[in-house]
Amino acid sequence: MEDAIAEIQFLANSSNRIRVLAAVADGATTRREVEVETGVARSTVARALDEAEDRHWVGSEGSRYWVTPSGEARLTAFRSYLARTEGMQHLDDAFEWLPDPLHDLDFRHFRDADLTYPTPDNPTAPHDRALALLREADTYRSLTENAPPEYMRLTRDRVAEGGLTFEGVVERSFVESLTDPDRLTVWRDVAHRTWLYDGDVPLNLQVADDTALVWLCGEGSDGTETVVQGLLESDEPAVVSWASSVFEEFRAEAEPLEPTELATA
Repeated sequence: MEDAIAEIQFLANSSNRIRVLAAVADGATTRREVEVETGVARSTVARALDEAEDRHWVGSEGSRYWVTPSGEARLTAFRSYLARTEGMQHLDDAFEWLPDPLHDLDFRHFRDADLTYPTPDNPTAPHDRALALLREADTYRSLTENAPPEYMRLTRDRVAEGGLTFEGVVERSFVESLTDPDRLTVWRDVAHRTWLYDGDVPLNLQVADDTALVWLCGEGSDGTETVVQGLLESDEPAVVSWASSVFEEFRAEAEPLEPTELATA
């Protein structure tokens, strides 16, 4: 293990080593080509190539260099680790609120994710952002524990206008708890595109067109109430595919909402 750590440190301690090795892997075959591609000084390129060759990560003949299979494997592994670390750094403030299922994804996919948090000037910023995306979406798939009235009214109105294709999965216990006549009317209007899940939904997410939204939630000060801490937004294909798969998994285990199931207030 110590030898492995030392090898990782050897690469990590010099970004120039990574740049030089990557340049050769990407097709640069001479020291001059590596210098031009990387912008690294001639003496540093020479030293990095010599060190890599001593470790059998690079081979050479005359003025030509190439990456060996051993060097390629190490470069690929290090690049992957670096990308995951960048993703974790980007999510750093959100980590304590990430829903458990999200940890199934490689964190490198979150390097460019957008994070919206409540602010003193705008405590509803995450909700505002989600509503803005819902207003512009052509398709909207939602998996949630519950659904605030403003979301459902906007969803119902856009479906009625013909501007939105909607599919929703929500906890059965939430729908069964509804008693307000106005809210019941809204749910009846979208019942044909809604499924009820028996049990707890472990996360709240939506897929708006090609964008995945994951709600960052935590406990309130009393330790029981769920409070929205932020909204994660990503159009990375791997994240969108994951969110769509999670939605489909829960929908497959849910039952269609029948309008007659909605209580009469």
